[in-house]
Formats: sequence, C-alpha cells, structure tokens
Amino acid sequence: EGELHSYDPPSRTLALSVTSDPNSPMKHWAILREEHITRIDPVPGAKPADPEADDLPQVSEELIRKREKRTLERAAEDVRHINEEVTNSTQNIYNALRKTMPCTWNGTDIEVMGLVKIRGPKYTPESCEGADESALSRVRKVLEGERQRLLAVGDILE
Repeated sequence: EGELHSYDPPSRTLALSVTSDPNSPMKHWAILREEHITRIDPVPGAKPADPEADDLPQVSEELIRKREKRTLERAAEDVRHINEEVTNSTQNIYNALRKTMPCTWNGTDIEVMGLVKIRGPKYTPESCEGADESALSRVRKVLEGERQRLLAVGDILE
C-alpha cells in the first residue's frame, strides 16, 4: 500500500512512496511490476501531486552530458586496448595489469611501462624480460598476483 509516484509504461513498473508510520515524514520506495497490483483505490479528497513539491533531487543535464562524454571516452580507450590476436585469458591478464600500470600490445606480447615485455603463450612471471631490474621485479610480482586472482574467479586458464 502506498502513494503512486510514477509509472513507466515500457517496463510496466510503478514506483510507490510508502509511509510505514502516518505520523512520520520518513518514506521508503517500492518498485513494483504492474502484474503484482491487485487493486487501485483513489484516496478520497486527494489532490493531484504538485511537481514543485517533489522530494527528488534536481538533475543537472550538463552533469549528465559530462558523465556520458567521460564514459564514452573511457569505452573508446578500452576498445583501443583489445587485441584480437590473443585469447580471452590473455586479454584478461592484460586488462588486469592495465588497471595499475601502463600497458601496450606489441603483436601478442604485452609491454608494461615501456620497460618490461611479457611474452606468450603463457604470460607468466617467468616469461617477463627487461633490463630494468626494479621494473621487472614489480611487473613479475603484480602479474603473479593478478594471475592468481584471475585463476580464482575463472577468468584465465592455467
């Protein structure tokens, strides 16, 4: 039981504002599918809702546009890092490494920070090479941790 706030025809859902205690200003929201409604009773003497009194926050269209632009730019950047020549497991390793270190593809090899190359087909810490010992050690450590995490969730094969 609640007061109808809005109805969305495409999804056939409605939002109800529900007050558990009539003496309290606190409300919660219930989102229901249309088929779950068993009865609709108009409230005697109820006035149409005043859109100016809506307690929902205002939405800035400019903020939405900026957020959309940022999201599209990130998606385009993500697409540029997809290598169709490697397996999904290898791509997952690359994606995981890229979250913490700058990575690029060189054919099917992963180049990290421009200092370390990870060669396939296994992409293990042992397949890392580079002249900078500090960078090599760091990449091996991060790669090992990411491989363990990805193995645990089934995103790469052994």
